[in-house]
Amino acid sequence: MTLDVVLVFPTTHLTLRAERSLREAGIGHRTVMKPRKISSDCGLAIRIAGSDLQRCRELLLAGNVLPAGFYREAGGQWDVVARVGDEQG
Repeated sequence: MTLDVVLVFPTTHLTLRAERSLREAGIGHRTVMKPRKISSDCGLAIRIAGSDLQRCRELLLAGNVLPAGFYREAGGQWDVVARVGDEQG
């Protein structure tokens, strides 16, 4: 089972651009409220299946829609699992 990943962006504008890019690429996603434990100026986030993480990173990098980070919840904590420019993740 692959856990969901939450994408957090610095602004609402970038969140909406990312949502449009994901929709056009056919990547399943859901716009959600940003978890309170993750700091960001934007109150929205995008949830994707963990299995779509690599494809999503590549798409966002190509479109210059850079999130503050990709997060996964574990034991009540939100940990960064990837950033767009990371070599691995």
